[in-house]
Amino acid sequence: TTSKILRSSRDYHLLEVVPHDASSFTQGLTYFGGHIYEGTGLEQESTLLRHDPTNQMKTLTKVPLTPTHLFGEGISHYSIRQKSDPQQLTGNTITKEHRLIQLTWKNKVGKIYSLPQMDTVKEFTYDTVTGEGWGITFVEHTNEFYVSDGSDYLMVWDAETLVEKRRIRVTFQGNGARYLNELEFVDFAPTTNDDDDNTNNSEMKDNGDCVEDGSMTCSEESTMAFTPTMKILANIWYQDVIVSIDPVSGEITRVYDMRDIYPVEERQKDRADCLNGISVTGARKKDGEGLEVWVTGKLWPKMYRVQLID
Repeated sequence: TTSKILRSSRDYHLLEVVPHDASSFTQGLTYFGGHIYEGTGLEQESTLLRHDPTNQMKTLTKVPLTPTHLFGEGISHYSIRQKSDPQQLTGNTITKEHRLIQLTWKNKVGKIYSLPQMDTVKEFTYDTVTGEGWGITFVEHTNEFYVSDGSDYLMVWDAETLVEKRRIRVTFQGNGARYLNELEFVDFAPTTNDDDDNTNNSEMKDNGDCVEDGSMTCSEESTMAFTPTMKILANIWYQDVIVSIDPVSGEITRVYDMRDIYPVEERQKDRADCLNGISVTGARKKDGEGLEVWVTGKLWPKMYRVQLID
């Protein structure tokens, strides 16, 4: 069924408005199994939350980030494919183990949790251009994480080893785009009935502007794995926009103006902070319709389901 449009703007249709805890310093949203997971920040206050989008985004689970001096940042659901018998070459059953990854701001420490239980699986260390962690998203078909750190670069990590493979400079009209924050990998192609992965349905990219990380060069495989409809959506710190980034070249190909979803004048009265938080909704994208995402911000009292206009 087609969702009722509550209000239309130049770049999006507003479909739904639900409550959001105005004390949550939102750092990231991610979708898994019919639920929206949220990561929040601030020392002594950082948490992971699991919400039910079918029931006014009711919070079902709340897990504090420990130790409590850690300042939580971006999160992403991801999955690990496992063989029933790693030693057997054929006849294996492939299963998925679902996890959630969480960054921290200046601690250079990340956490991995089981899903849906939200139990801590492991802790790891990392580094970035600025030495900080901001946003993270998972690209399943390349088995990679894209990571932001407030600079104009996205770090690309191997999802199994968490080792940096390459860096991509993000640009807008030829200039570096700094302060990239929350990230969400999306595909604007209509969802097919047989497979959500559209990597074989259109022309692949054959080149891109990568930089070496000092240990290895950009591989041909990494630059040929994306279709033109696949993008990295990103918030930019203290700008009321969502930008659409080419995951190979780093070029910003579209800017979505979100200024009127919760105008800054109202935010100032409510003591709310900046736009931050993007997640797919789990809805199938139909031909001729925009892509549905949930958006919110730091200390915002509402969360919004919108359809980005292609």
